Amino acid sequence: MHTSSLAALKEHALHFARSAGKLSLERMREPFTVEYKTSASDLVTAVDKEVEKHVIDLILAQYPDHGILGEERTFAGDPSQYETLWVIDPIDGTTNFVHQQINFSVSIAVYHKGEGLVGVVYDPSRDELFYAVRGEGAYLNDRRLRLERHVRLEEALLCTSVFWNEKAEQMGIDQIVKKLAGKVRGMRLLGSAALEMSYVAAGRLDGYVSLSLNAWDFGAGRIIVEEAGGRVTSMAGAPLPFDQKSSVMACNPAFYEELQHYLNLTEGIG
Repeated sequence: MHTSSLAALKEHALHFARSAGKLSLERMREPFTVEYKTSASDLVTAVDKEVEKHVIDLILAQYPDHGILGEERTFAGDPSQYETLWVIDPIDGTTNFVHQQINFSVSIAVYHKGEGLVGVVYDPSRDELFYAVRGEGAYLNDRRLRLERHVRLEEALLCTSVFWNEKAEQMGIDQIVKKLAGKVRGMRLLGSAALEMSYVAAGRLDGYVSLSLNAWDFGAGRIIVEEAGGRVTSMAGAPLPFDQKSSVMACNPAFYEELQHYLNLTEGIG
């Protein structure tokens, strides 16, 4: 893709994320309905759906020949039929949006033939814009993000939702991670994968581990972490897909191998 086209994609993605964040803040101050997806802890609001439609409308106005893969599935086309695909989550961290009004984000990524080109994660409550373009580095607002500090695993501050994952409990991975918690400096849980991965890129966290995320949860964060110099793979060390579910391990490269070895996962875990 030409440099000029890539620059335009970046500017549009930044604009779309800011516009979506502004809309989410406006709607947060108004009454809105909350529904359950699969359980009482798996929420979706009318705001999620409205914001996703808003982003889709903005994308298609500029790029009518692009496909869109979104959490709320409001795009009419088949995402697999497009060479250029926008992977979006209108509100990543809906439970936080409902309860806390912080720690949620807009996640927008652009992939072309499976390669991540642009990743944007916007935290509207703090007006923090994390973004990256393939080959051009990662940024927080106007500050370049570089993971240059050598961090040992025992010095690391990690983030994970594995403790509360039913599949992890069935596989015994929750116990492995609990032992890991005793080895590292500390563990955190924010409740927005896109924001947590962006925090890894910014050095606020040193690593993030999840057993199962959707493509829209990690699509943008993956590009941002990689462009900051971090490592992002599945927990088994495989490259992440761009349009499918996967486990995710994103971290400072200094302890990537040690963390993967410590998790001691069996074959077959994505």
